[in-house]
Amino acid sequence: MKLVVRSALVAGLVVTAVLPSAFAEDKADDAVKYRESLMEIVGSHTKSFFGIMGGKVSHPEDLAWHADSLAEASKRVKGAFAQNTAGSGVKTAAKDAIWASGSEFTKLAGDLEKAAGDLSAAVKSKDQAAIGAAAKTLGGTCKGCHDKYKSD
Repeated sequence: MKLVVRSALVAGLVVTAVLPSAFAEDKADDAVKYRESLMEIVGSHTKSFFGIMGGKVSHPEDLAWHADSLAEASKRVKGAFAQNTAGSGVKTAAKDAIWASGSEFTKLAGDLEKAAGDLSAAVKSKDQAAIGAAAKTLGGTCKGCHDKYKSD
């Protein structure tokens, strides 16, 4: 019995010591690296999707995978930009205006999530007109955000 109580106490101390650090704010450079990696994933799936749709590459069997992966990755964009790294001195393509904009950036990230989800659903439907319309919406959504919040 003493061993069980002692083990529970040790486990409790470990959780108490480790748990707060799991929810602590990341270092700015790590937050930027994570966010840039996520956006590279979004960009890579988008480019691959449009490459297939435009006939530049012939991998139609991967179209749904790219659309689904884009939809999943887009769900993480809001969270990836939650930490304000403006003024941190870390080099990033993200403009400081993201965090000064209040809820506008969050809305645009939500628009991306919806557009990517709609694209995934359109691909599943195999309706070419719906796929084209969803792809156009996605492209406009990306451009609208990048024009305001991404440095070239």
